[in-house]
Amino acid sequence: MTSRARIEHMDDHTGYLIIKVAGMAVPAFERALVPLGLNTRQVRVLGFLHGESLSQAELCARTGLDRTTMVAVLDELEQLGHATRERSKSDRRKHVVRITRNGKAAYAKATKKLLRAQEELLQPLAPAERAQLHTLLSRLFDTSQACAPEPAAEAVS
Repeated sequence: MTSRARIEHMDDHTGYLIIKVAGMAVPAFERALVPLGLNTRQVRVLGFLHGESLSQAELCARTGLDRTTMVAVLDELEQLGHATRERSKSDRRKHVVRITRNGKAAYAKATKKLLRAQEELLQPLAPAERAQLHTLLSRLFDTSQACAPEPAAEAVS
């Protein structure tokens, strides 16, 4: 369907279908993480910390979470023993966040659960269709990131 075509039904609108599929995916992913005592926001943050330490401001920029939500997520991760926060040695205004050994193990378990949930969600698609969907969604995401304005620099994180 071309973007100039008249839309007769909401199901003919690609944007509506994206929203509906996301509405199916998010609860499925949240349910998959319940046995681990985690949620998708926490796993998203652990994923960005998995290879490096980041400031809270950098985590906000990379994850798309606002500062208030990030503080709450980091509080939860610290309580679970999955991450630590400490003042930066080079800039005392910043908090540096690191994943712990327990956090790495939790992230590994979470990604397995999420992959299973993803398999269930995408089960109606053939492997080639799954690859094509991933490629198209990646292109849309990359394009939207390239066009997005730079996040405002924050003096304190």
